Amino acid sequence: MIKRTNIIAILLLLFFNNLNAQWQPTNGPIGGYVRNFIYDGASVYAATGGGVLVSDNNGTSWNFCNNGLKSCDTKSFARIGSYIFISTDENVFRTTNAGINWESVGTSLNGKYVKTIVACNNVLFAGTYLRGVFRSTDNGSNWESTSNGINSKNIYWLETDGTNIFAGTYGYGLYKSTDMGNNWVLSGSGISESNIMTMTYFSGKLYASTMSSGVFVSTNSGNSWTLTVTNLPSIKAFTNLNGNLYAGSYGNGVYKSTDNGINWITVNTGLSETDLWALGASNSVLYAGVSSGHIYKSTNEGANWILCNNSNTFKTGIGSLALSNSTLNAGSHGSNYFTSTNDGGNWTKGTTIGTVEIRSVIANGSLVIAGTDLLGIFKSTNSGSSFIAANTGVTSNWIQSFTFCGSRIFAGSGEMGVFVSTNNGTSWLAVNTGLISNNILSLASDGTNVYAGTADYGIYMSTNYGSNWSAINNGLNSTWITSIQILNGYLFAGTNADGVFVSTNNGNNWSASSNGLPSQSNIRCMCVYGNNVFIGTGNGEIFASNNYGGNWISVTTGLVGSPVLSLCVSGANLYAGIDAGGVWKRPLSEITGINTFDSYLSFNIYPNPANEQLTIESTRLFESGIVSIFNINGQQLFTKKIDDCKIKINITNFACGVYFVKIFSNDCISIKKFIKE
Repeated sequence: MIKRTNIIAILLLLFFNNLNAQWQPTNGPIGGYVRNFIYDGASVYAATGGGVLVSDNNGTSWNFCNNGLKSCDTKSFARIGSYIFISTDENVFRTTNAGINWESVGTSLNGKYVKTIVACNNVLFAGTYLRGVFRSTDNGSNWESTSNGINSKNIYWLETDGTNIFAGTYGYGLYKSTDMGNNWVLSGSGISESNIMTMTYFSGKLYASTMSSGVFVSTNSGNSWTLTVTNLPSIKAFTNLNGNLYAGSYGNGVYKSTDNGINWITVNTGLSETDLWALGASNSVLYAGVSSGHIYKSTNEGANWILCNNSNTFKTGIGSLALSNSTLNAGSHGSNYFTSTNDGGNWTKGTTIGTVEIRSVIANGSLVIAGTDLLGIFKSTNSGSSFIAANTGVTSNWIQSFTFCGSRIFAGSGEMGVFVSTNNGTSWLAVNTGLISNNILSLASDGTNVYAGTADYGIYMSTNYGSNWSAINNGLNSTWITSIQILNGYLFAGTNADGVFVSTNNGNNWSASSNGLPSQSNIRCMCVYGNNVFIGTGNGEIFASNNYGGNWISVTTGLVGSPVLSLCVSGANLYAGIDAGGVWKRPLSEITGINTFDSYLSFNIYPNPANEQLTIESTRLFESGIVSIFNINGQQLFTKKIDDCKIKINITNFACGVYFVKIFSNDCISIKKFIKE
């Protein structure tokens, strides 16, 4: 019999012996989506799903300038004096040296998805998803909420005519403020659709594009609107140059008007990609950004276009990873959905989720559930090959966390708390009694209890499948919980700036568990597998512990990029999703001793495959043992104390797929696989 102290010593030795081994990038996923341009008189900036591209030679060459950005999922630009501002899905950042360094603009917008920014009379406005409009009068150092009169939480575009501020929303039309954001009123008379995609002010007129109804124009400061003569399709961007107005269409390339929007012609010669998201201009050069991440430029007012950047090394940020059978599913921040069936050797981009922002993914067997930013929940029954919307009963479009609890699926939203499904995601029910926070960042379950980590009120637990919740924060020094995981009765909580905490009594008491971690670590993600816990940080580091958080050892060698947004075990590898870095992998054998466990404790499981009941049997007594069942993603679905040679477990409510049984008994460990039919 090998004692736990010896196991820990062996594993620590394996950790140190493999510090020279390295992470390797997979072949993608390739990023894309150039969303916005700005010109400061010397340099051109492009906001992309991989960070900020900067050119100081009119687009001849481009370089990523992401130093200091906490998120490379960049959205929108604004300029005040010497400051260039960029909005991201986590805050607003600013630079005064052409992007060589970026700094966050205060803390008020930390963790907030800032979709759009605009400057008016040296005042900066930020439009967010879920949190409305904010205003700063000191170049972003301080912010105040200024959404009085706006019924929509999702601000898609901000524009100004130099006097008034306009807020285009998703689903609630167009709003206008005549007093620098103190008050807002609806200002979309004549616009036949409530989804405003983009706006511009040009030559005394306002132009507003909708999702599917074309472009509308106003000549009276937005008080009334009329449809343009030509029904311009799916316009995502505007710009102007030398007195001409340009519109970028998703699917139809570039349109040009020489008479202030009365007539339009297409100008696509040389533009081999027509899925446009952004247009910009500098001096006498036009720029067009497309969904692949390519940038085209024209030096003759759109008569001809040439490709001026190469996106082959432009990788997207992967915020969530999940294994469905043998398919690795990856949800990106700003570049849609991807799957790989060959360990990341190739990635296939999905086309059935109608938004580019995938906030969370979970899988069991062939069932995959994805949470998005604006369209709620999507469901796949073929390992992520295709999805359908699954929002019956869901009252939030923003879904950012999931967990399985037996036959139930729990979904955490960013604004409406927790939802539960008892039919594999076909329909949902809100379950929020006792929850103070509605912003659920993380969820976990031990098969009986469900735990919810919030962005503002710590952790809540439900012992009755979400019917009631109670706070469990004793000893927990942070209220911002980024991730939760469970391993053999140990409950782990990752925090925004205080490292890791652990509880051994279902969250009734917590203690810090950050030995070996940098001070005030920002934990972005966690993953458990076998007897190991892995964490990814905001600084681009990955740590592992094989003694329930007693010690953490860095296993980061070779990994490039930060933050680490997601972790997942698939087959023999640990995978990491990196902001603007795609997916990386490293063999588990290099960083864990999981393979050394198999011979320590002999047991049999049958039948295998199983349908309703699984029997676990050993030739000797399970002394003070614990049996746990994990799905293929390493998520613990069942755990129970045992003290017998033979136990039976009801698996009727388990979804079909591959599972792992782990026995921990008298300081011995062993793992076996079974299939639920």
